[in-house]
Formats: sequence, C-alpha cells, structure tokens
Amino acid sequence: MQILNNLNSSAVESLQLDRPSRTALVEFKNGNKYTYSNVNDSAIESALLNPSQSIGKWVNTNCVQDPKVDYTFGFATA
Repeated sequence: MQILNNLNSSAVESLQLDRPSRTALVEFKNGNKYTYSNVNDSAIESALLNPSQSIGKWVNTNCVQDPKVDYTFGFATA
C-alpha cells in the first residue's frame, strides 16, 4: 500500500493505493472513508507517477464514476 502525502485537495484528506490488489482507500475531508476495488491499474500508476495532479478529480474519475469499480463504506480489512 502506497500513501500519497501532502495532497493539495479540497475534497480528499488521504489516498492510499495498492496496485497489486487494484485498491484505493480514500478518506474525504468530511470524514467519510471508502474502499474502492477493481480500480484500473493504469489509473493507479498515473496517480503514483504524478501525485501533483488533482487528486479529487482523479478519485472522481477513476473511483466514483467508473462503473467497473466497486466500493464499500469504510476501510476494508483483509
């Protein structure tokens, strides 16, 4: 699991990405936490290689709006 630090986002507090499991753990500024699974591998790579991009837009495009991505409320534990 890789954690993206120093996010400059008005919506996202923290983002943790796990490329092998294609999982994103997102904590929003309002305190809500979500586990997104089946996140596109290329999208995860893009976030890891370019952490200065808009993380809120990345989460919205690659997690919230992607119909192939599943989510659960809270952080799932293995």
